Amino acid sequence: MTRQGPLAQRLSAAVRSATAVETSGIEPIPADDREGGPGSSFTLWFSSNVQFSSLTSGMLATAAFGLGWAQALLAIVLGSAVGAAAIGITSTFGPPKGVGLLVQTRLPLGRRGAAVPAVLVFFKACAWFAVNSILGAFAVQTLIGTGFGPAFAIVTVSQVAIALVGYGFIHLVQKAMALVLPLLFIGVSLYGFTESDLGSGFDAVKAGPLGFVGAFALVVAIQAARALSFSSYAADYTRYMPVDTSPRKLFLYAFTGTWLGSVWIASLGAAIGTIAFIGTPTDLVGQVLPGALATVTMLALGVSTVTSSCLDCYSGALAWLIAGVKMARWQAVLVVGGLGSAIGWFAGQGDYWKSFENFLIVLGNWIAPWLAVMLVQRFLVTSPGPDEEAPRNVGPGFAAWLLGLLAAVPFMSQPGVFVGPIAESHPALGACAAAVAFLTAGLIHYALTRNSRTRAATSTDDTPKEIHA
Repeated sequence: MTRQGPLAQRLSAAVRSATAVETSGIEPIPADDREGGPGSSFTLWFSSNVQFSSLTSGMLATAAFGLGWAQALLAIVLGSAVGAAAIGITSTFGPPKGVGLLVQTRLPLGRRGAAVPAVLVFFKACAWFAVNSILGAFAVQTLIGTGFGPAFAIVTVSQVAIALVGYGFIHLVQKAMALVLPLLFIGVSLYGFTESDLGSGFDAVKAGPLGFVGAFALVVAIQAARALSFSSYAADYTRYMPVDTSPRKLFLYAFTGTWLGSVWIASLGAAIGTIAFIGTPTDLVGQVLPGALATVTMLALGVSTVTSSCLDCYSGALAWLIAGVKMARWQAVLVVGGLGSAIGWFAGQGDYWKSFENFLIVLGNWIAPWLAVMLVQRFLVTSPGPDEEAPRNVGPGFAAWLLGLLAAVPFMSQPGVFVGPIAESHPALGACAAAVAFLTAGLIHYALTRNSRTRAATSTDDTPKEIHA
């Protein structure tokens, strides 16, 4: 029997720990069970953004909205920075209390109020699981030449299996993919950037009534929205880190991983968009890539959808528990995987992308005001302590969140679903809905909590009271 050296023993122990099935649910992680460092946030968010949906979001900039590649690149850089900042900041919420962000939502929104965004996250996770499963199935189907059914089964079972094992295994898989995916995508990147028209200019016909300003703002909003969607998950993957984990380092690692992955793949998509509009991974083979490179790219796209969608399955399950459903974490994972697979199976039989695009945009409109409430609560409101000190059914943050959503309605623009009056009369402002919701909710929540603190400080008690949301 060969004896292992110290390094091999440490690696073996780390792998055993990462592949052990997670038993924790949404309860706080004890200090003795905390481990890991902020560097794992880089690999997790980098790998999660190197995927086909990132490619498609960049492609929209040139192929659909008419921006030149350089203009699209600037919009992608700015939008990705906004979304990456949201993930970076929300990642820092995990270590102090050892719980995910949705659990902490109970503080400003109240216990019953927090169940509403938890349910929305659950359905958002199921929807993204479905979309990514379809994309992954198309890639696997093209790669191995099988029917849609077997390819779909391979992808969905892989995603659910990773989420079932849990937190440690997800981080282990993402670390491996942070090495594998760049190698797999390097070929299509070289081909895409060299064969595309990087000197293309603005196409006013494609932009239509949006004009240049509207098209540019919409691309920024789309890029930001992709990462903002992930921000509701971010603390789920840092809650096992020690309490004394550096917030600054954690922010930098999460921000950089998100931003680099998003900018790289989205700018590649924008480059490919100057050649052709790609609706599914299969189109890459038929319209853009030559033989062997197409095969490698299909493998990369199939793997990347699995690494992204396992996050949806895992965090969607936690959201289901936070919403008040009584079941084990592994059972909730099966619920997300089952519902997401069912949606994806039926949607994948037809023109799935068009129907899901508007659905996901509508579903994501709530995230910006929710994030604003959480940021105001964390950085501008004195924290009253653990979640159990938030007994109210509905807190002031719930009102701020709803009012933020209402303020954004006139700016919302989802053709075929709903177009608000301001977006209809001024199409260029149709990309402002999330920003309006964010600013409105943040200001209202700050005003409400400031007034509460003022009343507490001037009460008849000699000691100023701290208002618990």
